[in-house]
Amino acid sequence: MFHAPTKEDYKAMSDLNRGIMKFEGADSPKVVTISTVLLLGSIAALIIWALQAAYALN
Repeated sequence: MFHAPTKEDYKAMSDLNRGIMKFEGADSPKVVTISTVLLLGSIAALIIWALQAAYALN
């Protein structure tokens, strides 16, 4: 069951574990790496798609 975080909960978690990332391990290097790769990959895909849509590149 969900309960509202207390002051003790906030003291125990790091700054990166706050906000919408309210779970243990949200700031682990593995999770940060995966989310970074997904974010940068998505941005690169959008840039490539925009260039292909704007210019008739083969």
